[in-house]
Amino acid sequence: MAFKKGESGNSEGRPKGTPNKLTATVKDVFTTVFTELQSDSEVNLKAWGKDNPTEFYKLCSKLIPAAVEMKAEIEGVEQVFKIGNVEIKL
Repeated sequence: MAFKKGESGNSEGRPKGTPNKLTATVKDVFTTVFTELQSDSEVNLKAWGKDNPTEFYKLCSKLIPAAVEMKAEIEGVEQVFKIGNVEIKL
């Protein structure tokens, strides 16, 4: 019997959204090792960052959101922009 589109037909597999056990185990091990290394001031992230500032900041920049959307409505406030000696009032 053929499966219909959208049906997996595999009723024995891991339910959708359930994490892989190996992935969870590896993440736990890395978290444990990272936590232990942080207590050693010779090899912790701060020491590595001091020795490798360019790489450290590259990693940090990946943690900053790429885009931030902001909307503001202000009434009764005069906005003044200065560019060099030029003042622009809105």
